[in-house]
Amino acid sequence: MKIWINPLNQTPAADVNFQLPLEVWKRLPSIMPSVEFNQDKQRPADSDVQLHLYNGAFDGTPPLYVFIDDVDDLVFPPKHWWPFKRRRKEITDPVVHEASGILVSHIHLANAIRDHHSVACPVHVIGHGLPSEVQAFLPADSVTRRITKEVYGREKSFFLAPTTGQKSDNLERLVKAYDLFRQQCPEEVRLLINGVEQAQPKAVRKAVQASPNRADITFLPELSEAEYWKVYSSARAILYPSLSTKFPVEILKAWHAHVPIMAVDNDIMKGAGTLVQGEDFKSMTEGMVSLVTTPFLASGIVENGKRRLGAFSWDKAAEAVAEVLRTADGRR
Repeated sequence: MKIWINPLNQTPAADVNFQLPLEVWKRLPSIMPSVEFNQDKQRPADSDVQLHLYNGAFDGTPPLYVFIDDVDDLVFPPKHWWPFKRRRKEITDPVVHEASGILVSHIHLANAIRDHHSVACPVHVIGHGLPSEVQAFLPADSVTRRITKEVYGREKSFFLAPTTGQKSDNLERLVKAYDLFRQQCPEEVRLLINGVEQAQPKAVRKAVQASPNRADITFLPELSEAEYWKVYSSARAILYPSLSTKFPVEILKAWHAHVPIMAVDNDIMKGAGTLVQGEDFKSMTEGMVSLVTTPFLASGIVENGKRRLGAFSWDKAAEAVAEVLRTADGRR
């Protein structure tokens, strides 16, 4: 069996969006030692199977398996389309529609693909691993947490809202939920938003400027990875109500940091996080209040997260891809 993959050799290794196929590709040769792997720029004519990123070129043969990272443009079409009553954007790349199978990281993305356009081939959920740049960091110790609280929390504990630059990070609702949280919770917990204010979407900046708690909302400056990890692992909780179809890597990072997390993907968390409804800011408020006022809930989430993290690894994702390829080749 000969497998060709394209265009991984053209992909920046540091791009977190492509970590899944990159990490899988590194492991496949050891998992499938009898298979010949190739990533030349041009596909060899005798290839039995093709593995592609979403933007790969496909010439019609042989069987094709495609990695898809997200379909946010499909689920969250640009707002300027609506005045012209245009249809939601379809995945029009012929690679996807010619595929023998689609490889995705989690069930939410698989469902989004099935719900928003017709694809005849199977969609395989293969999982994800903890990003390599995070694995070397350890949870903050008590001294680091205290110092970080003094520096970034101004002597108060703080929530951290990580951002990925996606239109679906849902931060406008989160700010609204935070304002309601401050009305309902006696403890003053600050809100830190990762990323400089000027880089945030206009709607987020407007929501923060209009907040009665503006003095306790801070946009973090650009920090080194090590310094940001101190902030991350010192947070009272990670707030990540993102509606994006990307894999919610922040959940794995929070588990690794031993910090409670609030998010919307129950299929990933399975009790190792506070589940909220991403389109309901009152649900987010309830999640924040429970994390602060119910200590045993927060500590239970952390313990569940430590155990749950073991279900996600690059080795398991690679083995899942290998199983798909074995089935495609008719070998078990």
